[in-house]
Amino acid sequence: MAQAATDVRAMFDRIAGRYDTANRVMSAGLDVLWRRRAMRLLLDRLEQSPWVLDLGAGTLDGAIEILHQRPDANVVAADFTRAMLVAGRRKPGAAAVTLHAADSRRLPYRDGAFGAAFSGFCVRNLRDLALGLAELRRVVRSGGRLVILEFFQPAQPRPFWDGLVTNRLLPLLGWAASGDREAYRYLPDSIQRFDTRADFEIRLRDVGFAEVHGQDLFPGGIASLVEAR
Repeated sequence: MAQAATDVRAMFDRIAGRYDTANRVMSAGLDVLWRRRAMRLLLDRLEQSPWVLDLGAGTLDGAIEILHQRPDANVVAADFTRAMLVAGRRKPGAAAVTLHAADSRRLPYRDGAFGAAFSGFCVRNLRDLALGLAELRRVVRSGGRLVILEFFQPAQPRPFWDGLVTNRLLPLLGWAASGDREAYRYLPDSIQRFDTRADFEIRLRDVGFAEVHGQDLFPGGIASLVEAR
């Protein structure tokens, strides 16, 4: 497992400078819209000047969107890949984000430090998912909100979409945009190994989130949002 985690970190280190371009190409820009929708759900009715964690913050698109929607927020971005955070730091608005290179298994924050937490396309990559979710439960205060944006394994087979688009077209687009074939072969492989949304919602309840709700995002449930409190 340690070797696998090292390999994933090295992969993200390699593609950090081209990560955003590949995402825009592969999603046809939909990842931006998904992230905005996630933040509206995350930030709705939060108190003034909330503390918000972005776990697996990558190149800071999520953290910057939080500040765009809530300029009064105190945003902390954590990721285990320093190169991604460094690439994100160059973006407009990123200077207001606090950055931490952190391990999801041992988050360097006190219990209940955050009123809300977000994670976009990250939890699928955690080396110890159960422990990572337990850490999120620990650092989000009682009554706080967690929103996950992720690619889950489909509950029902989708032969056309998964066979042609996810397994063939998306890796080719990612390879063309990033120059790294291996990294974008990882995408469909990681989805196939991951939970369905329903299974993931059970995991969140198991670590102590009392209210868990999920929704698939257009088109075709390609991505899903899960909200937990």
